[in-house]
Amino acid sequence: MKLKIGELAKRTGLTVRALHHYDKIGLLRPSVRADNTYRLYDDDDVLRLYRIQALRRLQLSLDEIGVILDDNNISMANIVSQQISLMEKQAREALALRDHLLTLSEHLAGQQLPAVDDWLTALEMTVHSEKYFTPAELRALRKRRSAVDTADKSALIKALHKLMEKQVSPQDELAQSLSQRWLQRMQEESGGDAAILIKFYQMQSEEKALQLFSGLDQATLDYMVRALACTTLPLYEAYCLPDEMEVLRQHSLTDAAHWPALIAALHLECEAGTRVSHPKVQELVKKWLALSSRKAGNSPGLQKKIQQAFAEHPVLRMGIDNRLFDYLQSALKTVAL
Repeated sequence: MKLKIGELAKRTGLTVRALHHYDKIGLLRPSVRADNTYRLYDDDDVLRLYRIQALRRLQLSLDEIGVILDDNNISMANIVSQQISLMEKQAREALALRDHLLTLSEHLAGQQLPAVDDWLTALEMTVHSEKYFTPAELRALRKRRSAVDTADKSALIKALHKLMEKQVSPQDELAQSLSQRWLQRMQEESGGDAAILIKFYQMQSEEKALQLFSGLDQATLDYMVRALACTTLPLYEAYCLPDEMEVLRQHSLTDAAHWPALIAALHLECEAGTRVSHPKVQELVKKWLALSSRKAGNSPGLQKKIQQAFAEHPVLRMGIDNRLFDYLQSALKTVAL
């Protein structure tokens, strides 16, 4: 059987334009050239086309299909398994989006109209949150999220933006107060779970669309971290001399914003069960020690005082739960050895 391109299009339901495209990219080329210069498709070509159509139903790209058809060593069982995993992930995301839309529907029924950007922020969180949170964490978050005043969070961020525009120092009382209120809202949403809180930070820091809709970009996050660091300074006064307090105050304004990303990275390794002796963890701990040294103005004596305060005041361990604290202490011991 030899078919012209139009005949093959009719039999398969594809357009002539699609077949020309397959020819152009080398996915399916007519094998036979007739005397009248027509290029014809033979039985093998038709069989290849049916294979292409079958693989397209697995939502594979044309490039991926070409590789599969041209490599006899590729396992179709693995391809199908991967596609099943992808579809299951998409199904979970669809269900998460459905849950969010149901919550939104309840708000609308109660005439609690959300701002467009508030809704888009929640939508972006729904789409991306599976990358950062476990299914159990997501279920708990959805239950608590409806009770959190998102409008208040938005107002706090806008107020912080105004302070930043005026170049108000993070040491300012208003900057600290607004940052503490925002942290309180996040703690309410996370149920006071330090691990979830640091995951929130990581997601907000990495997802640019979420930053765009929420207004909480990296610069605002850093500003709040510095302001929050300033709020904890009084806890060190029982351990440190006045000149040492000035060193800590300067650190709050210059280096404090480096801590959350480092804590998030350590949390990932802790959660993954990575050994503290693993080179990746060792590298993170070295960064921790270097940042701790800068915080103490390279003074071993002040560094010991900071470590004592850190161990005795859990509030200083923002984003660090007991499990991560123990993991960090074990890792620090391996570096010291």
